[in-house]
Amino acid sequence: MIIRSLQAENLRKYRTLRLDELPEQGVIAVSGDNETGKSAIGEIICFALFGRTYSLAAGDLGKLVRWGAIRGRVVLRFTAKDQELEIIRQLDRSGEQSARVILRDQPQEPVARGLGAVNEYLERTLGYDFEEYIDTFYLAQQEITTPHPHSPSMKAMAGIAPLERCVAELRSEVECDETADGRLNREVADLDGELALLSPDRLRLDAIEQELAHKTDREQRFAERIGALATAVSGYRSARGGLSLHAFGLRLAGFLQALAFLLLLAAAGFWAFLLFKPELWPLPTIRNHLEERIAAAGLSLEPTLIYLIVALVGILLLTWMWIFTLNLGIRRRRARARRLGETLQLVEELESLPMSNGSQDTAEAPLADDVPALDSERRSRLVGRVLALEATPGEARTAVRHEIAWLERGRETLAGQRAVLMRALASAREDQGRGRQLQDKREALVRQGDDCRTRIETRRLACELLQGAAQQMADGFNEQLRNLAARNLPQFTDRRYEYLQVDDDLQVRVYSNEKRGFLDFEEISSGTQRQIMLALRLALAQEQMSRIAMDRQFIFLDEPFAFFDDTRMRGALRLLPQLSDFITQHWIVAQRFPRDEFLALEIHCGSHPDTLEVGVAEVSAKQ
Repeated sequence: MIIRSLQAENLRKYRTLRLDELPEQGVIAVSGDNETGKSAIGEIICFALFGRTYSLAAGDLGKLVRWGAIRGRVVLRFTAKDQELEIIRQLDRSGEQSARVILRDQPQEPVARGLGAVNEYLERTLGYDFEEYIDTFYLAQQEITTPHPHSPSMKAMAGIAPLERCVAELRSEVECDETADGRLNREVADLDGELALLSPDRLRLDAIEQELAHKTDREQRFAERIGALATAVSGYRSARGGLSLHAFGLRLAGFLQALAFLLLLAAAGFWAFLLFKPELWPLPTIRNHLEERIAAAGLSLEPTLIYLIVALVGILLLTWMWIFTLNLGIRRRRARARRLGETLQLVEELESLPMSNGSQDTAEAPLADDVPALDSERRSRLVGRVLALEATPGEARTAVRHEIAWLERGRETLAGQRAVLMRALASAREDQGRGRQLQDKREALVRQGDDCRTRIETRRLACELLQGAAQQMADGFNEQLRNLAARNLPQFTDRRYEYLQVDDDLQVRVYSNEKRGFLDFEEISSGTQRQIMLALRLALAQEQMSRIAMDRQFIFLDEPFAFFDDTRMRGALRLLPQLSDFITQHWIVAQRFPRDEFLALEIHCGSHPDTLEVGVAEVSAKQ
């Protein structure tokens, strides 16, 4: 950028400052005695551009307002990137300020308004910020020293500032990931503790399920035996009740069958003898007697015998069927009696079954401890009597009632044990579900921890690579800076010093032709030191111009020639316009300048001015 004009009111010692139609090339000399406001011009330019100055902290910016005034104002007109811009800033005594930027050909609408917007617009337009401006294009009074090598402006010029920002962000992310990794490790440890307390062992769950199935099956058997006993004792009572009647019928049927059989044999024999041996004694007598008897009824003997034989055969068949039916009924009643006996035997088997399936080692309540079961010998005798239908219904009913009471008590005990197992199963399943959730959460945390450690390693590697790249860029920047400074140095020192050594921290050593060796900075005179520092500062300015978009630029040097004799000053003034094709406007502050043709404009500040106005070809200072 090139300054075209500067106007200020009530800033520093100036009630009015007006510098119009400034030359775009050459040296603009600002001369005058001490305390005449020379350095104030540089501060006002700096304030106009950035809203701050080199000498005042942000909290003290109100001191820039002239003593006795309420507020100050500055208007700076400049050209940058083929545009003519004007920045207007106002500042009050409390430090509050306002700013806007306008285009000269469109003054009615600002291109930026407000401190943040204006500063951002100017930084984007100029290509540098306040720190870079201070380290390159502005040299404050008594500040001709080497710039700090690790300042933001130096890093920006070297191109390593974005890399260092990336490194800083990566390190911040590494710290966050390390914190997260530590937190995840603690959470995993806490989950391990919870999992140890839960112990969601699948074998334990299987054992409870097996034991519960065993208890449920046994309880079901108890219920079945209770129903079977009730049914069996009822059947036994009915079977035992009709058994005597069946026994009497069986005896009667047997007697009738035997009698019919004997009569059948007698009738058949008599009929056979009459048929084959009719003359055999006493058959004729018996025959005559029978015929007389039968004749009275109008019957004959032979057919009557045949009818009698047939009748006896029928009676024999009927008695046989009656006996068969009675035996079948007795067998059925005995079968009912056997069901009761078999049921009693099954109850005995229930007593002999193990209370647990062997998978549970927990203590269990004994079954029906208050209703003792029948002893095995007594039950065996009862079963035998029942099977033989010898036990009375009352005896069977009493025994069955006792067994049912034992079974009911056992079923209740099993139901209680099953309830306990169901609660244990529910708890185990809940523990298993909780354990599965905790395990899934633990695995997720472990994966997150692995991801954190992977990111940490990746970012650390990226930091190393970026730091290596930044170091290479810094080395290249230092090399370029050395070359530029070494090119300017012989011209500032009349070729007494031609070579510089600039290390990574911008510490300078200079080669002396007279002594034929490199000298430390402290070994040379103060005038030569300032010449070297001026060459280094101009090299920085040139390097800055090569970094930003190529454009013409001004430079403001406040008292750069202190301790310079006239010869050195003349040589420097003659040399400055020739150093760079882009740094064309040189503002130089000094108490006095040689009267020759090397100055494009000289601005002379009076001894006690509060007003300074400068046109194209004149300088005026008013009290």
